Amino acid sequence: MLRKANNVFSVLLSDVSQLTSSLPAAGAKVSDLNLGIGAIVVTDLGLNRLDTAAFAALPATGQFFIVEGRGAGTPLMKSPILTKGKILMTLSRHKEAVQQVTIIGYNGTTGALPVSNNSDFFIKIRKRDNDAANRSQPFSLFAGPVKTDLTATEAELATALARSGYQNFRNEPANGYLRMDVISSGVSTGITGTVTSFGFTYGARLVTLNGTVTNINVGDYIRVGGSLVTDPVYLVSAVNSPTSITLATPFVGTTGAVLVANVGVIAAAAAATANFGVRLTGVVAPFDVNQFRDYYANRFTATFSDSTTLVTHVQGAQNGTGMWQQVAMDEYMSYGFEGENNQLAVPSIPRDAIVKIPGIGGNTNLTSKYSAINIAWEESISGLVSMAGGKGNVVIYTNLADVAGLGSLSSTANTGREVLTVLGFTPNTLLNEL
Repeated sequence: MLRKANNVFSVLLSDVSQLTSSLPAAGAKVSDLNLGIGAIVVTDLGLNRLDTAAFAALPATGQFFIVEGRGAGTPLMKSPILTKGKILMTLSRHKEAVQQVTIIGYNGTTGALPVSNNSDFFIKIRKRDNDAANRSQPFSLFAGPVKTDLTATEAELATALARSGYQNFRNEPANGYLRMDVISSGVSTGITGTVTSFGFTYGARLVTLNGTVTNINVGDYIRVGGSLVTDPVYLVSAVNSPTSITLATPFVGTTGAVLVANVGVIAAAAAATANFGVRLTGVVAPFDVNQFRDYYANRFTATFSDSTTLVTHVQGAQNGTGMWQQVAMDEYMSYGFEGENNQLAVPSIPRDAIVKIPGIGGNTNLTSKYSAINIAWEESISGLVSMAGGKGNVVIYTNLADVAGLGSLSSTANTGREVLTVLGFTPNTLLNEL
């Protein structure tokens, strides 16, 4: 987010489906009747549309608006008056958020969990963000303690920690905060039988097969998603029939069918001598802009009860740039209070929103991406009550089209691309996703 607490803050959004061809002609007056929802333009102070040539001809003292259409019958959304020679413009490309990943024990290259009979172990997770249910200072959560038996193995300990972590986190205020799965150095072999796909359900232990399997037995591990040592593995606790198996721990991947080519089996004997690790991955936090505008990528620290065990920080959390949650927050906050204050028991009223939200109106994660043009401005307003200049930011969030999984502003002649060009930025690929 690009806003600052001491600035006048304005937000405008473009919809990539609003094409330049639908705009009023250059020099024509824009209104709610000829500017579609999510169409944005540059205008003079009389709301006459400026094209590239007209904007370039403006002197340094020339003033203009950025204007967003909100639909017929709804007032236009306008930026403050901007003076061409008193602005500083910067661009921010869309960048996806990244969730934190930390591994206890074997990390895909090196490391191991301890092998100690009849011993207690636990993972301590120190949560570093406020969550929607808790609103608290950082607190600790645990996977474990779990106790090994008299013939301990890394496989046994990893599975027990993952099972405990799932159960403990499921009922905590931080429900869904982390995902725990198990990885192993064990080499997996291909599945034999007539099966072509395995059906998995998040949070369930039962796995259904669309055909028979002949080389999976109780005590084996199945590797799901590929053959890499970093693909998760699950202990088989029961073979119910040739077409149904039960896992020792709930499945924590995405619900759906996995092709047999992406499932392998590690025999129990091989698993007994392999290295194992428990992987902790942050999960996207729930977000509702009309209830509490609190977006973040989950952050945590993890320690293990055996201090000699390797703890690998694989990647840190990043909030990303132009994530729909950030855009929704900034759009909402730019409206001001509007007489609403949900913190004083006044029920919140959902506000008009242009932001695209996955799952609403046919939008998906791929079509709900944004880049940003940030216009910082400053004006002299010194007088009887002020000796400082007025300053602020206008943030233009440009919605991106999905092109083979990447967000693109340049792929269509849309109004966001037009504004980028009018403001003097070339080429028009400058706001495509990184």
